[in-house]
Amino acid sequence: MRKLLITILLLAAVIGGFAVYLFSTTPSRGAGIRFPLTEEHRALVAQVPASAESFAVIPTAAALEAKLRANPVTRDAIASFEEKQSLPRPWMLGRADLLIWRESGGGVHYLVHTDPLRSLFVRNEPLGPPIDAADREAILALAAALPPGDAFVVQRAQSRGAFPPISRPAVTSVAVTPEAIELTSRAVLATRNPQLATSPRFPRTALLTATFSEMPRVAEDLNRLFGTKVTPLLENGGTIAIYDVETRKLLPRPIGVIAIPADDARRAAFAAFVDRAREAEAVGVRVRTAEKDGQLLLSFDDSLDTYLKDAFEPARLPGGRWSLRADPQRLAPILGKLGDSLGLRVAAPRLFRSARDLEHWIGGLQRASAIEAAASDDGTAEVLRVRITAGISQK
Repeated sequence: MRKLLITILLLAAVIGGFAVYLFSTTPSRGAGIRFPLTEEHRALVAQVPASAESFAVIPTAAALEAKLRANPVTRDAIASFEEKQSLPRPWMLGRADLLIWRESGGGVHYLVHTDPLRSLFVRNEPLGPPIDAADREAILALAAALPPGDAFVVQRAQSRGAFPPISRPAVTSVAVTPEAIELTSRAVLATRNPQLATSPRFPRTALLTATFSEMPRVAEDLNRLFGTKVTPLLENGGTIAIYDVETRKLLPRPIGVIAIPADDARRAAFAAFVDRAREAEAVGVRVRTAEKDGQLLLSFDDSLDTYLKDAFEPARLPGGRWSLRADPQRLAPILGKLGDSLGLRVAAPRLFRSARDLEHWIGGLQRASAIEAAASDDGTAEVLRVRITAGISQK
């Protein structure tokens, strides 16, 4: 009996020693990732199978997991992801780097090279033929100008995810702090685009504000929602500030303000538009106009009063082709309703798809107080910068 007790105590001591070792050698901080990639990280990319639609290299993955749990925006998202996907726990990883990829069919797989003790608990999945060397080098060259971060994410040419909203292939550096998540993405530049002439300013109480240097095609659907042809005003750029959306109607109606620069050419076009729109008031189109801070303002509801009284904040990110700011806590529920709108799907299909993609993008970010994004050209690539700020919305 005494020998059995001693054996049990020794076994418990060994198991306890293993546990102490595993948890004490699991880091909460890591060196992150820098670009161009080190040879070690390039070697991980070289192991990505050709069947991967997207992949990520996460240095010291246990440290990033700790950061994600410390950030209130990503805390629930990481817990939900881990419930759906089978990935190694932080104590299994130690200081190891993680390669994770998604197949075209939706399956998630991983590869991790850890210490001998932890390798007893980690089962790597078999790898197929690697990505073609030319494709791999093109990805690495595109990523060379990315800023340092905590993870490197790649959407390959065949990826169709909602983020980032730029062409494919796209490369992204992700940096996480307790206060914010910052993402910088790059994609090959197909054609040069006009850039914003001034730094955008966002009305504080709007749920979504977008400023663009030239009208996106999706704006053409606004003609149906507003009941009059507003696109001629926006052909050379402008701002749309949305304060709410009437989602109970068969065709949802945005409540917001359109702003364009008050230069001579735009002023003439604005006056001509207002004259035409006045004729539509007989069928229920209500036109309101104003001018403030060098901007000609137009609305079809009382949101103009809110806009004129609103406080404005400068953009945190440098302006480029377009700049956007959103309140995800208020916007996400509205996007969910728009995704169920048959009227929007039939009458404004581009806006319907954009609302659905945006919902997929920000649906899990409702703990964020603000999301700001800006797209630009750096002469060789499309560049998208996104800042997701943690905190409780004060609106």
